[in-house]
Amino acid sequence: MDQPSSDRGLVWVCARNAAPYVERCVRSLAAQQDAAFDVLFVDDASSDDTAGLAERALAASLPGRHRVVRSPEQRGKARHAFELLRGATGYTWIAVVDGDDALIDPDALHAIARAYQDGFDVVWTDFETDTGVADGNGPLDPFDSPRRQGWASSHLFSFRQLLIQRVPDSYFKDESGAWLDCACDMAIAYPVLDQTRRYLFLPRAAYRYTTTNPLSHHAGHGGLSSPRQRERAEWVRSQAPLPCWRPVHEHRPSMDHGLGVKLHQMHVSTAQCFARLDALERQVAQMPFRQLALERLVQREHIPLAWLVQLGGWALDVGMLNHLADTLDGYRQPRVLEFGSGRGSRVLGKLVAARGGTLTSVEHDADWAASTAAAIRAHALGDHARVVHCPLVEASCFGHTTRFYDMGFLSPDERFDVVVVDGPPEATGLFARLPALPAIAGHLSLQGFHLYLDDFDREQEQMIARWWLEMAPELRAESLVFDKMVCELTPRT
Repeated sequence: MDQPSSDRGLVWVCARNAAPYVERCVRSLAAQQDAAFDVLFVDDASSDDTAGLAERALAASLPGRHRVVRSPEQRGKARHAFELLRGATGYTWIAVVDGDDALIDPDALHAIARAYQDGFDVVWTDFETDTGVADGNGPLDPFDSPRRQGWASSHLFSFRQLLIQRVPDSYFKDESGAWLDCACDMAIAYPVLDQTRRYLFLPRAAYRYTTTNPLSHHAGHGGLSSPRQRERAEWVRSQAPLPCWRPVHEHRPSMDHGLGVKLHQMHVSTAQCFARLDALERQVAQMPFRQLALERLVQREHIPLAWLVQLGGWALDVGMLNHLADTLDGYRQPRVLEFGSGRGSRVLGKLVAARGGTLTSVEHDADWAASTAAAIRAHALGDHARVVHCPLVEASCFGHTTRFYDMGFLSPDERFDVVVVDGPPEATGLFARLPALPAIAGHLSLQGFHLYLDDFDREQEQMIARWWLEMAPELRAESLVFDKMVCELTPRT
């Protein structure tokens, strides 16, 4: 590569055994318009011809603007970042691209470069997956710690080079001092984000993320991250943030962008308030039907009235439980899985027990799980219902990272006829229920099933259902209105 100028960028591509994808990646870089950048391609000891393909493609497409590093041993993305990027002092900014991915917006790097000219320190874009799912990233609030806001800056992530110079090697290592072998994107991003609040999110799908690569850490885990990936991600999150030395208030464009983020959050909160008012109107309209449902559950299903009176808030409501009773009648000894336990769990357990079925209720809060389990035992439902304490773990699904139940307790041959998704709670993370369908896709009954996504009044749940339908067009969805809205998903045939 020629000697870089002070405002030039560096696109860092790291790859291992990415031969089927690497030429596409290079072509996407060469297609970038009006952007001054070089490419540093690191081959992490591939056993295929990744390095050779990259060298030939770069020589043809970006002559004189690239360097290929062939690592003699597998070192991992975190170690390469520490050893190579900290020394790239001739560049203003660095953008991270994986060798099996590609840029899809020819103006992406030009837009990123303009943002650095305007004084921003960290810039990222939105993305889509190779299966067509979009909208995975979003802005960060510059008035709060990035570690408290969820993982919203993945994939085409870029940063001012001077920030990575100040990151100690310990942030790229695990608790034993070994270099991280996964969760490396988080390990690179979080200590960079810690140091500044001058963020810019570009709401454009500029990056295509390959989820179908069989060597991905999602492969074989139903779309979720591997257990090792989740464990290392938790370790990265747990590290103390580096001091912030570039605050937002000293940079007017960042202040303007941050205030825009705040205004958007206020708009969303206002919209949610109106949605709650609409829900109250629906509840009033549903009162006659609620009374009929209440009578049916008490008289025909022999549910104690005291149980039903206590329902509300986060619990399954009476109308939903009445509908579930009808659904359960369609299955012989129905097998039911419930995400998120609560007061409604014992009612659901009694409905299932009356039909000779089984209920598995999953709960992440240990105290709440113990309380629900005690209620199940106290009412002699233990032969038909169980509560499983499942801590939340890192889960990457459809290109979006959140936290979901650790489903490792399920045996491979377990199947469910009815699934109720009423957890994790919204407060545990953005799109917290998104991993539910891929997590149990292999455990759904082959003879047909019903899946219910609760809290369908909320925008997040509506987006989750839309993504699910994009990924599984063989499903159909129907909105049901009770005290709250519920989305019912069933096979089309």
